[in-house]
Amino acid sequence: MEIIVKSKKSFGISLSLLEVTSTILIASLVKLIAVELSVFLILFFRYLFCIPLLFLTSLYQRKKDTFKIISKSGLFVRTVAGLFSFGFLFAALKYIDLSLMTTLLNTIPLFVTLLAPILINERVGLFKIIMALIGFMGVFLIINPNYELLKFNNFGIIYGILCPLCASIMLISLRKLGNTDHPTTTALWYNIIGALVFYLICVIINIDFKIIENYYFILILIGVLSSLQQICLSYSHKLLPVSLLAPLRYISVPLGILVGVIYFDETMQPLFYLGAIIIGLTCVLIVAKKDIKIKS
Repeated sequence: MEIIVKSKKSFGISLSLLEVTSTILIASLVKLIAVELSVFLILFFRYLFCIPLLFLTSLYQRKKDTFKIISKSGLFVRTVAGLFSFGFLFAALKYIDLSLMTTLLNTIPLFVTLLAPILINERVGLFKIIMALIGFMGVFLIINPNYELLKFNNFGIIYGILCPLCASIMLISLRKLGNTDHPTTTALWYNIIGALVFYLICVIINIDFKIIENYYFILILIGVLSSLQQICLSYSHKLLPVSLLAPLRYISVPLGILVGVIYFDETMQPLFYLGAIIIGLTCVLIVAKKDIKIKS
């Protein structure tokens, strides 16, 4: 039994790390084209090109139950929170650096740690709370001092803060939804609804679809990576509690800054290195902690 639990834990952590990497790649591609294309248009194609792979995966795994959902209310919460989260993420990337957005995303563990006991009655130990808070301090250490984080007249900052708030609700709902519904089915429904919602928005505000002619490859790549990200996200939260998985997102900070420096000529301060060390240590300590109870 102990071997099975450890195997589930290792597999869940691996999926979570793959999901984090996919998210960074998606954000980088969005940052690359956000100035040229409408955010709503990018979101539409992100959800549209996500559907084929998810549909084939769900059809292979579930056959006639491909679209079967038990907890419709759970799917509703997951979908609404997810749409707002990605909407705010893509919008923020139009205004602020990838490194800053990646850092703001890592306020998710704090939100999750506070909300998980309230929303899904998940027990969060004092050790994890302390480690999450210390890791959160490390996140702030690597924020470039040139950014005025607390000035809310910056739309990028506003979107950047609302994104992790909605994402934390989405992650918590995924944990609860994982107890009743199949991960690929929930991801499939989420992306179908997302594609319909953002298509309607594009039509209502009269966006010209012809402008995407030079961006097909990037948009398709965003969709494929999003499929992978969704599958990893859903399965990891079916295997492990959100309070353990959420701190792993700290690893996206050095990844995001590395991409920002190399491809977008972003700069960072020496405090980044101290922050990165704190983030890495807290992640390792949280994952190594053995007082996690996984529901069967």
